[in-house]
Amino acid sequence: MQDYIMRIVEQFVQALVAIVGYRKAGEYKEAREQIRTAARSLLRTDIDLLLLFDNDQFLDHFKDYANRLETQKCVLGADLFHELALIEDSEQKTDVALRLKILCLYLYTLALPKEQQFQDAQHLEKVAALIEELKDLPLPEKIVASVHSYMVFLGDEKKVKN
Repeated sequence: MQDYIMRIVEQFVQALVAIVGYRKAGEYKEAREQIRTAARSLLRTDIDLLLLFDNDQFLDHFKDYANRLETQKCVLGADLFHELALIEDSEQKTDVALRLKILCLYLYTLALPKEQQFQDAQHLEKVAALIEELKDLPLPEKIVASVHSYMVFLGDEKKVKN
């Protein structure tokens, strides 16, 4: 089972590298198609459908049958949403980009404290940038609580706004 999970993560990382390459080259259509393909494989649903859900329904998609959060799936899904948010930003679709960033922040702050393999500089920097970018926006209570718990995990709870 562990080998299977590692293979999925490796395949996902390869897809993410391709997505980043397309995005940085300004090939947004190709990047979006790669994101949709990766999301169908990883999340077993259409990414556009997930974005129609409210935050609770959205989070339910990242839980297993025992209602436990699938932390690896959360981080990998957040990585996809983050890339899509960057594409939306590039195309000046700020409302969609903002919604995606908020969902990324939610997934990252819930999952990273529980998933040591992703507690790397790259992910921690992404979360720090998202927190900084979204700090002045009114966020749903559950997301604010998740960010607060994340900051406590980092030992940085003094920087969290109340």
